[in-house]
Amino acid sequence: MTSNSPENDNSSAPGGRATGSDARGRDGAGSPTTGAARQEQGSPVTPSATSSSRASTTAPGTSGTRAGTSQAGTAAKGKKAGKAASSGGDWNVFRTVVVLVGLALAAFGVYYLILGTAGLPDTEGTPVNPTLESQFRFYSAMMVGVGAAFITIAIKFQWANMLWLVCLMVFVGGIGRVLSWAFSGTPNYLLIILMVIELAFPAALLVWHKYIAKTSELRKEFAQRS
Repeated sequence: MTSNSPENDNSSAPGGRATGSDARGRDGAGSPTTGAARQEQGSPVTPSATSSSRASTTAPGTSGTRAGTSQAGTAAKGKKAGKAASSGGDWNVFRTVVVLVGLALAAFGVYYLILGTAGLPDTEGTPVNPTLESQFRFYSAMMVGVGAAFITIAIKFQWANMLWLVCLMVFVGGIGRVLSWAFSGTPNYLLIILMVIELAFPAALLVWHKYIAKTSELRKEFAQRS
């Protein structure tokens, strides 16, 4: 049985808590105390709390992403450095060969400049022609200059665009030997070997230079794309 005594009727008791419809009505009316309690219990997260939560949530992932990016960048730099080293190695070999060619030409030039026509094969015991001797020693000095040009181009490689001109001078010298063979007879076999070298080597050197330059450009383009 339900009793209507003051002990059971809390709504009529002074200072007692409202129950039933009165309590629901007050809550629905949005009393300050109840509204504040609701805001404390179920209020949305403030921007500062959201940002701190996001920072705490995404900080480990961000650090991992940055670490992965740095590792990828290091690997890319390593690949580019390897390609650059490979290209630099090709140029170093080419420059070394050019220096050796220059030294050989300069050495031959100095040798003939000092000895004159007596340094040529098949000339022992022949009378010296002063005119021929003068001209021969002049061209020997020119050979020294061509050798020095090769060495200078190899050392100061900014002048590599002049390589074709020096190679052309050597090639034309080989053609001069061909004309001498045609009009004056067969020379000593050493001079025939020099003729073949003077005709073939300049062209091969220029083709090699073009190949390394083209390969270096392709490597740079590939490195930029990757």
